[in-house]
Amino acid sequence: MVMKYTKQILTVVIVLCMSLFAYSQEIKTPNASRVKAQDSVKVSKHSPTAAILWSIIPGGGQFYNKKYWKVPIVYGLLEASGYFLTKYATDMMLYRREFINRRDGHIDQLIPSLADKPDENILALKQTSQRNMEICIAATAIIYTLGFIDAMVDAHLYYFDVSDDLSLYWSPMLLPNPINTSPSYGVSVTLSFK
Repeated sequence: MVMKYTKQILTVVIVLCMSLFAYSQEIKTPNASRVKAQDSVKVSKHSPTAAILWSIIPGGGQFYNKKYWKVPIVYGLLEASGYFLTKYATDMMLYRREFINRRDGHIDQLIPSLADKPDENILALKQTSQRNMEICIAATAIIYTLGFIDAMVDAHLYYFDVSDDLSLYWSPMLLPNPINTSPSYGVSVTLSFK
């Protein structure tokens, strides 16, 4: 009868032993003083992947990295570019509609404030507004991308050691030149560990 259940008993014993060994290992994180453990088993870890996913929302990556002061900057820049984008898009559509109405002879739909401008000026104003609108679209994309890159870099450098144990000193140097009598100028860089 024991032989009949030997395979199941052996499997249960192996699983129990593996679980005991798994719980006996210590979790080590870099710079453990910055990581706050909620309990003795679970240690929260800052993940660059999570920061990248949070960055899909503008300012979300900065919020995840606990750089709260950067969130208003991201939204302020996006709001400014969005404002100018809307302004230039509205102006472009206004000048476009005015030019089309003049070309098609719809006198009753013309804008009175633009009556004194010739057709070439209206077309030039439309093209200028369109160019400015396209610049605002590019600026919005660049701001969004820079926020994404900033969150990704901050997440990767979250555990970077910025203590006083490292110091970098630089100073100007004057070196003798063996070939001629004029001295050579340079910079001396010293990296020291405390």
